[in-house]
Amino acid sequence: MRTLSFCWWVLIGVVPAASGCYTYAPLDTSAGVQAGEHVAVEVTDRGRAELGERLGPGIRRIEGTLSRVDSQELVLNVWRVASIDGAPTRWSGESVRFSRDLASRVETRTLNRPRTYLVVGASVVGVLLFAKSYDLFGSYNGGQDSIPEQPPSSSRGWWY
Repeated sequence: MRTLSFCWWVLIGVVPAASGCYTYAPLDTSAGVQAGEHVAVEVTDRGRAELGERLGPGIRRIEGTLSRVDSQELVLNVWRVASIDGAPTRWSGESVRFSRDLASRVETRTLNRPRTYLVVGASVVGVLLFAKSYDLFGSYNGGQDSIPEQPPSSSRGWWY
């Protein structure tokens, strides 16, 4: 039973830690955007219709790495596509080219430092509490061993 509750605590701690350190911020694609940036593209209704055959019906958001940007097109190596119903689909970096006017918003993924510090601090406290609860640190009594009781003077018993 204790192992099962520990598994739940690990799950509760790991899932937010894995996803909680990044956030998306608006990206001005007219400025010098570099290839290799992690971006998320919100798709317009027209984009949903035009990209439906290539990316699946009802797409809402495309996430991936920018491989090329120019004044007319965006080229992404796609690693996730989210649909209107909220179900994400994983991709393995396939290159997708589409016109800029099919994107309503482009956001870049940035590290959220306060949230990262909070997750790291909570993880350290969790590990310390786990180690302390199972006595993984051991105990140290200052180098002085307790004096054992004296054994009996005879091993035969008191009657001899």
